Amino acid sequence: MVDLYPGKGALGGIYTGLANADSFYSLVVGCDMPFLNRDLLCYLIDLAPGFDAVVPRIHDMYEPLHAVYSKGCLTPIRELMDQDRVRISQLFNLVKTRYVGKDEIAEFDPQCLSFFNVNTHDDLKKARELIKQREQSLTVRDGGF
Repeated sequence: MVDLYPGKGALGGIYTGLANADSFYSLVVGCDMPFLNRDLLCYLIDLAPGFDAVVPRIHDMYEPLHAVYSKGCLTPIRELMDQDRVRISQLFNLVKTRYVGKDEIAEFDPQCLSFFNVNTHDDLKKARELIKQREQSLTVRDGGF
């Protein structure tokens, strides 16, 4: 699918996805996040009714590519893009946003690995190490089977 607003970065991609979605709410995640946590994603989805966006926020850092957006965001996103304002976080002051804090996230993902991105060779190396550690942990916990 080609973005409806080419050259507008991730915000343009979110707009295109929402515009083409069959449902009112859409879960948006980055394609470079190998450790998504299903329970955390379901929690975000469960929080969505009554909000236009549900966004994890750890301290002052937003996770806009691990969030839920409603079709109610379409007009504000279009207005931002028309003004060449393409930072996703600019949307949050324009719509009814529910922030999900670190304590809530930790209930599902204590290490916050859901937000780990693989953008470099070093990131890929670290991801492989984390997978190996996880496999070893499962092997030990399951008695070596």
